Amino acid sequence: MNADVQRLRAQIRDDRVALDRQFDLLTALAPRAGDPGVEARTALALHHAYAAVEAILERCTLALEGSKPGGPDSHRALLDVATLTIPGVRAPLLGRDTVRRLHDLRSFRHFLHHGYGAELDPVRLEAVRAGALAVRAQLAVDLDSLDGRLAEIAALG
Repeated sequence: MNADVQRLRAQIRDDRVALDRQFDLLTALAPRAGDPGVEARTALALHHAYAAVEAILERCTLALEGSKPGGPDSHRALLDVATLTIPGVRAPLLGRDTVRRLHDLRSFRHFLHHGYGAELDPVRLEAVRAGALAVRAQLAVDLDSLDGRLAEIAALG
């Protein structure tokens, strides 16, 4: 179990590096309505940021619970189960407020992934970018806490 938990921690560290890279890009991308290049880069960075969060949650649920939510609403369910305490299995992966704020990013990622014929709305894009940057600090706190709990599990052997 120790090696599995340590591997999970290493994978999450890598995911966090990718996540921070996307947040840094989002910080650098000043909104410029009407600039399709900046809008496309912003949309892609938002997509990738959420994908990194989802990868962390999927890794944790698979490693700690043995499965992850499935079905047509699996992306929403994955976020929602992240807030649960599962007695004898795990503490919450993320705080409720963090997850509430991540739902908007998840929704945008869904739009981007499935709305291939739709135009990007610069106002909505900036709102999602601002929301993603606003959740960054709390997400980092939650992920640091998760890493601390995983380190404790690993130490138990």
